[in-house]
Amino acid sequence: MKALIVGASGYNGGNVARRLVAEGHRVRGLVRDPKRAAPELHEVVAGDVVAGTGLDEALSEIDVAFYFVHALDATDNRTDRHDATAAHRFVEAARRTGLPRGVFFTTLAPPEGVKPPRYQRNRLQVEQILRDGIPGMTMVRAGIVAGDGSRGILPYLSLVQRFPIIPLGPWRKNRVSITDPDTVTEAIIAAGIREDLAGRILDVPASGELTHEQLVHAIATRLGRRGTVLPTPLSTARLDAAFIAAATGQNYAFSRYLTSINEYDYTVDPARATAFADLTPHPLNQVLDTAVADHTIHRNRSTTTIPTPPTFTPLPATEHP
Repeated sequence: MKALIVGASGYNGGNVARRLVAEGHRVRGLVRDPKRAAPELHEVVAGDVVAGTGLDEALSEIDVAFYFVHALDATDNRTDRHDATAAHRFVEAARRTGLPRGVFFTTLAPPEGVKPPRYQRNRLQVEQILRDGIPGMTMVRAGIVAGDGSRGILPYLSLVQRFPIIPLGPWRKNRVSITDPDTVTEAIIAAGIREDLAGRILDVPASGELTHEQLVHAIATRLGRRGTVLPTPLSTARLDAAFIAAATGQNYAFSRYLTSINEYDYTVDPARATAFADLTPHPLNQVLDTAVADHTIHRNRSTTTIPTPPTFTPLPATEHP
């Protein structure tokens, strides 16, 4: 099989690229900066999906494309526009080159019947564009991928490491699905290979589900920290995002999207996970042990000084919906 990784410099894209190469497949990557591409790739094409550059070359003679594009770090309040444009550009190029099938790795959907929060609204819009444009496009949804390098677990790790007392709003009681990187990678690849999964919407089975408060306590225990949660009666996504951005070093735009999913439970739909019944996620305790240990090693290697207290930046004066 000849596969294309669209967004081969990211955490999950890199994991899929390495696994495909190890299994004997020919793998090409499309990235904006070739220097950041996974070194295991057989071919690298420089391009920009939003601009539409490099797509035809990258998609030429490809059997399946794995799509990992997300403009979460856009600082111009145009993440939704960039992501929709990228999806349309990809569909157009896929039609020109005759792409038979693809896989879009995305986030879990909100509970049935509720208005999707900002982040999930963005992902559902991209899903619709890809499904309408490419009949063989499979959607693979997952919760927090608990691996070093995954940005979903980073806020919890950073908050516990930097603050003895952590204020959490009412959403602290909402549940969140946690999945190990190996299971996520296996599910994504299966979605691109198995004929019975083409064109479907699937959820990756979780290692477990915890409330946000339980997740903080679980990480604190592993780090030997107090991890005291200070319940707050009210919270806003903008305030939460500013706090997360300051604590983790991530930009506000990314943090704003990330915190929007806290409004509801962020859990797997069992009916959508049955297609992956042959996959056995790693036990939750093992997943958290590994995530915390790997993050601690990475943090110790990247700094030799004690981190300075975070500096809180003012909230943006205006915010586009």
